[in-house]
Amino acid sequence: MSLARSAAVLTFALGALACSSQPPTRALSTESPRPFAPALSDEATSFMLSLINRDRKAAGLSPVELDSVASAGAQRHAQDMARNGFTAHWGSDGSVPEQRYTEAGGSDMVQENVACLFDGVARELDAKPRFDPAKLEELQKMFMDEVPPNDGHRRNILKPGHHRVGIGLAQPAGVNQPCLAQEFVDDWGDYAELPKQAPPSVTLHVAGTIREPLAFGGIGIGRIDPAAPKTAKELNSTSTYRIPQPTALYFPPGFKTPKPVKVQGRAFSLDVGLGSNPTKGRYEVSIWGKEAGKSELFMVSLRTIVVK
Repeated sequence: MSLARSAAVLTFALGALACSSQPPTRALSTESPRPFAPALSDEATSFMLSLINRDRKAAGLSPVELDSVASAGAQRHAQDMARNGFTAHWGSDGSVPEQRYTEAGGSDMVQENVACLFDGVARELDAKPRFDPAKLEELQKMFMDEVPPNDGHRRNILKPGHHRVGIGLAQPAGVNQPCLAQEFVDDWGDYAELPKQAPPSVTLHVAGTIREPLAFGGIGIGRIDPAAPKTAKELNSTSTYRIPQPTALYFPPGFKTPKPVKVQGRAFSLDVGLGSNPTKGRYEVSIWGKEAGKSELFMVSLRTIVVK
């Protein structure tokens, strides 16, 4: 019996729009042959990418490319799950998907699928893992076999607006069960760098450009609690992860807003603090876009700042 379990992520719907950016990718084929034997990490990653794109192609969607930055965050989480015997979107250090992506150097929007063990047993990692291709196929099939409305993984894989994906694979020593993190990336713009850590008094310069066919929608600031260590039992009791919503939204001139965002063409900028009474914790800066002629906003970038 398989020890693997999956945890779903809440996703945002976005239309089938094309992106012409030049993102941080690795030159892996989007279609790789099935390995004949247990595969080393690079070959297993390439095979998992091909499984994802096989399923996207079957749904009439464009392929995603491998993102090296998102893969770093995915690998961190896959190893954490394998080492501690859990499946969750939170890490044993209390980290969340967008935090791990931010800390790896990401600036776009990431949405996560994960599957691993759920027995809570601490183990050493296999230093030179070889991944059984049948086990990798089982994990992807488990995602794709989900039935609405409980099909968060499947919807995430088949989201039209994804452009790239990070893949993390790890395996405990002596256990033939891969632990997997898929970090799907939506790339709709280029954004000015933000600090990863800051004091409560910080003034942030939130700026960038939104890529066609989207237009700038707004900037959000929100707060989540400081990260705190979690046990495997606590982590295994979780399932879906709801992407936090901002507590304050800033819009261009002409809209009701705490402070107007300067917008020139596709470029935007705002100098803003963390709120009226900022405290220690994790703050999340979101950037929102919208399709031409529509009022609905979509989160296109989500980054975290640890405030001490």
